[in-house]
Amino acid sequence: MKSKLLSTFSMLRIMMVAALTVFCVSCDKTETTDSTGFILYYLGITDIGPSMSYTLKAPAYKGSTPYDFTITKVTLNEESFSNNDNFVINTETGEITIQNTDAMASGLYSISVGCYSNGKFFDFKDAVQVNMLLAVPEGVTVEPAEVLVKMEDENWWETSAQVTTDAEKHVSITKYEFAEDESKEYLKYFTISNTGVITFNPDYKDKIIPGEKYVLSLKLTTKAGEHLYPDAVTFNVISKPLKLLYKPNAVRVEQNTAHESQLPTIQGSEGMTYAIKSVTPEAIGFTIDETTGKISLAENSPLEINQVYKIDVTVTNEYGSTDFVEAYTVTIVDFISPIQPETFQYIIPDTYEERAYEIHVSPDFKGDEVIFSFINNTGIIQEQIDKHKITIDNTSGTISIMADNTLTPGNYEINVKATGPTEDKGEATTTINLEIKVNPNKFTFYYGNNIDLTPADKFANQYSISNEKELLALSLSPTIQPAGQTIKWKIIAKKGENVKNLSTPPAKIDENTGRIYFETVDGMIMNTLNIGMVVVEATCGSGDLAYTKTTPVFFRVAETASGVFVDYKPFVFQVNSKTGGTSASPTITSPTNIIYMDYRREFNFFPINMVEQGETPKSEGSQIKYAWAYSWEQMGGDFNGGARKPISYYDENKPIINKEHTDKLLAFIDPTTKAIKVNEEMWKASENGYVNGVFIARMIYSTDEANGLKTMIDGGGKQFFPIAIWLDENF
Repeated sequence: MKSKLLSTFSMLRIMMVAALTVFCVSCDKTETTDSTGFILYYLGITDIGPSMSYTLKAPAYKGSTPYDFTITKVTLNEESFSNNDNFVINTETGEITIQNTDAMASGLYSISVGCYSNGKFFDFKDAVQVNMLLAVPEGVTVEPAEVLVKMEDENWWETSAQVTTDAEKHVSITKYEFAEDESKEYLKYFTISNTGVITFNPDYKDKIIPGEKYVLSLKLTTKAGEHLYPDAVTFNVISKPLKLLYKPNAVRVEQNTAHESQLPTIQGSEGMTYAIKSVTPEAIGFTIDETTGKISLAENSPLEINQVYKIDVTVTNEYGSTDFVEAYTVTIVDFISPIQPETFQYIIPDTYEERAYEIHVSPDFKGDEVIFSFINNTGIIQEQIDKHKITIDNTSGTISIMADNTLTPGNYEINVKATGPTEDKGEATTTINLEIKVNPNKFTFYYGNNIDLTPADKFANQYSISNEKELLALSLSPTIQPAGQTIKWKIIAKKGENVKNLSTPPAKIDENTGRIYFETVDGMIMNTLNIGMVVVEATCGSGDLAYTKTTPVFFRVAETASGVFVDYKPFVFQVNSKTGGTSASPTITSPTNIIYMDYRREFNFFPINMVEQGETPKSEGSQIKYAWAYSWEQMGGDFNGGARKPISYYDENKPIINKEHTDKLLAFIDPTTKAIKVNEEMWKASENGYVNGVFIARMIYSTDEANGLKTMIDGGGKQFFPIAIWLDENF
C-alpha cells in the first residue's frame, strides 16, 4: 500500500537531546539526561492552540525500564504554573495528556517529569515543552483551503495557496511561518513568502509522493503576538497509479499448490483497482484481488513444471490507468523444501555502539520461498524498527542495523519469524540475543581556557593572548576522558588562512600527546583585536572500531587600541543554529562610551571538517550563502552576498529598515547590551537543515554620539573581530 506520511497536527516532534560534543556538554532547551546514564526521551510539542487536546506517547529511554511516573513541576514562561488537570500523566506508561486548554494562557509551558528506574528516582527538568499560541486572528483564511495538485501538469510544483485577511477586520500580519511539528518531515518541502504565498520548495519536488495529502498548520505573527492556525491548508497531490512493487516479485511455486503473493506497494491517488492484463505464456488459475492487488494461484492449476509465468498488471484510479509489465513472476517447480525450525538461527557478529551491521540467517537454514518478518518486539527495539533504524529483508531474512541507531551498550532481543509459502511448509521463530558493546576506542577531549571560565569543559578551547611573548609561552595539553587512551593527534586545518585581517595561528601539535604549542608568531595579527582558529583531529584505534573526534581551538589577540577593549567572555559563543540564543554582554573598556556597534564586513564562515579556507556569503554551494539568501528572502529583498543587511542592526538601506524587523536577521548586536542575538529558525542550510560551523565577521563601533551612527552607516568607524559564533544544531 502507499506510504502514509504523518499529516495530523497532533503528531509530535522527537527531541533526542542528550548531545555530548568534544567541545562541551550542551543541548537544546529540553535535555533529559542524568549523570548515571539513565536517559528519558519524550516526544515534544512545539506549537499548539486553545481547545486542542493531545496525548504525548510514552517516552523512550536508555537504561532500566522506568516506572511510577509523575509530573514534578510545570512552569509557564519560567514561572510556576498551577496544573489544574491541564497536564495529566499515566503513572504506569508515562503518557502525558494535554487537556482543558480553552482557558489556558498563551506562552511556553515546561513540564518536568519524575520516574523510578532500577530503584532510583530521577527528576528530568523541562522534559517536555508546549508552546501555547493564541487562536488565529479573526478574518484570516487560506485560499484555496485545499489545493489540488495534478502531477501530470507541467511545473506542478508552482501550484500555490494564499493567506488572505478581511480588510474590514484590520488584521495585520507581520510574519508568516509554518507551525513547528518535526514529525511532519515534509514541512521543508514547502515555502511561505513574506506575503503569505504558500507553495512547494522546488529543491524538494522529487520528494513529493503522488497520492499524498500534505496538511500544513501556520504560525502567524501580529503585533498582538503569535497565533496558531491549525490545518490551515491541504495540498492534495493527485496522480494516476505509479511504482507498483511486489516484494518478492519473483517466486517459485510447487506444482498443484495454491499460492498468494505479498501485498504490493504503490504510489498514486486513492481508489486503486487492480486487474491482470496478461499472463505469458497464457495460463489459467491466476487471479488478482481488485482492491488489494494480491495475486493468487488456485490449487491444482494446470501449469507445467519449470515453466516461468510472467504477469502484467493494470492499475486504475480516477486519474488514469497504468500498465506494469512483468510485475510478478511465478516459476513452477516439483518440490519446495519445508522449514526445519531447528535450523532457523542467525550468525551474530560482534556489535559495537554507533556502528552499522548486517545480521545474516545461518547458511544451515533449511526452507525455501520463506518470508521473514519481525514479531512481538518491544521497547527500544520496536522503537528502532518503527524508525527504520533496524530493518529486515523479507526474502533473505537479513537484518540491517543503521549507523545512526540509538542503541546504547547493553543486551537486546530481536524476535524474527520465518513463514513458509504454504501452511504445510511450516513456520519458525527465533530470538536474536544482541549485545551492543562499548567501543573501546570511544573518547572525548577538550582543551581548557585561560580566561578564568568554569567549568573548563563547558568553556573550553579558547585562549586569549596580549602579546607575542604570551603566545610563545602557550603549552596546551588536552583533558581526555577516559584517561589512558593511545591517541594520534594532528592539526587538520588552520582556519582563517588567506582571509583578510583574521589571524592564522601557527600552532603545532605533538602527535603522541596532543600538546599544542607555538614556535613562531607568524600569521598572528598582533595590532588589532581579532580571532584565529585551528582544528584538532584525534584518532584512537584502527580498523572498523577506530574512533575520531575533531574540535576547533580558538586564539584571540586581546589588543587594546586607543584605550578601547571589547571583552566578550566567553569570546566563542556556542549556540544552537536552529533554536538560536543570546551571548553574554561584553565588558567594555573605553575612555568614552561606545554608543554604536554593528557588524560591518568580511563575513567568514568555517565548516569544521571541510575547507581550510573560510567561505563567504558569495561562495557557491556553501551553507553561509544559503543562510544569507534565506534571510534576504524573509526580508523580501534580492540576494546580495556582499551586503551586511542579514547581520546588521543599523542597516537602513531602503526599502528594508533592519531595526524594524530584527527577527528576520541571522543575528545582530543588541544596541543596548551589545550582546549578540542569534535568531531561531534563520540559519538554514540547503541540504542539512541548519548550518554547522564557525562564523566570524568584522564589527564596527563608534564613541561619537552625535555623528557616530551616520559615520558607521557610511562605512567609517573603528573595526575589529571580538567574538566568534560557533553554530551547531546539537548545541
